[in-house]
Amino acid sequence: MSDPNKEFDGIKQSDNPLPAWWVWVWLGSILFAVVYAIYFHGFSSWGTGEQYAEQVQEYEKDFPQKTNVVASKDGVNPFRGDEKAIVAGQATFQTYCVACHGPTGEGLVGPNLMDKEWLHGNTDAEIYQEIMKGIGPDKAKLGRGPMPPHENTLGSEKVYQVMAWLASRNPNLKPSK
Repeated sequence: MSDPNKEFDGIKQSDNPLPAWWVWVWLGSILFAVVYAIYFHGFSSWGTGEQYAEQVQEYEKDFPQKTNVVASKDGVNPFRGDEKAIVAGQATFQTYCVACHGPTGEGLVGPNLMDKEWLHGNTDAEIYQEIMKGIGPDKAKLGRGPMPPHENTLGSEKVYQVMAWLASRNPNLKPSK
């Protein structure tokens, strides 16, 4: 038979039973959980499906879905000259683009966006395509690094806003050919 009062590393362990009140609280909580689960899933008219549907309706009311921004057929940026879009584009540029293109767009790892030379085209349609699809290492020019695609990270609206900001700062970004 083993000794109920074991000692390990100078710490004495006693094999005392739990207090009766603690055992009753533990058993009561298990019983409550079983009864509650049976009632909630079997007899209650309130369910998580209805709650989820209500929350979705509230969310859609508070945050209506925006329609996708589509460029005109000739490839011109629909936000060109829109002051709100230019301000939003500058904020997006400062968040996502500044690491490679610098705080003023004059280039770091990525090319200078404020000069007359555009490495991958200088029209709205060309620049939109380059931003959305990215520039791989095989297409990088003048020792500048590749650019990741921003199709999923920014989406059309934010890309067009950034382009509107660029066009407001650099007249060499042309609306179309």
